[in-house]
Amino acid sequence: MKKLMYTIALVVLGITSSNAQEPSKRKVEGREGKERIEGRERFERQDKLTAEQRAEKAATAMQKKLALTDEQKQKVLAIELDRAKKNEEWRKQDDKTMKNKMEERKAFMTASKEKMDKILTEEQRKTLASAREDVKNRVRENRGKRPGRPGDKTPPPPPVKN
Repeated sequence: MKKLMYTIALVVLGITSSNAQEPSKRKVEGREGKERIEGRERFERQDKLTAEQRAEKAATAMQKKLALTDEQKQKVLAIELDRAKKNEEWRKQDDKTMKNKMEERKAFMTASKEKMDKILTEEQRKTLASAREDVKNRVRENRGKRPGRPGDKTPPPPPVKN
């Protein structure tokens, strides 16, 4: 009987400790009312996409946002695919090498931006520039702010009920 009680207690302790190791999966309402996942899981989900999938996703988003023609979308897709493959290469390198390659990365990004500008019309360029500026402003506003962190003045968002 004692062995049975010890075995049950050990199993309960093991289950409890294994559940304590799982990160919290808090879902937050993002822009446009869509649910988004916060934290590391968001990045893990992005890493599971191949370079081709990332490029297709980016090209489709630009087609919707900028009303690109099919021909423009194919050219944008080629540029985005090149960009995604380069980023994948850079991610695989170690941190020291990555810091040394920063100038190369900036030059590559400038070149791909110039290629993109040649494809787009003037109106599409303006729309893309304003979208980029909006993203920069959002990043600046949210830099260092995470709900529920010490020193953060914003209250954490209410939990989303399933």
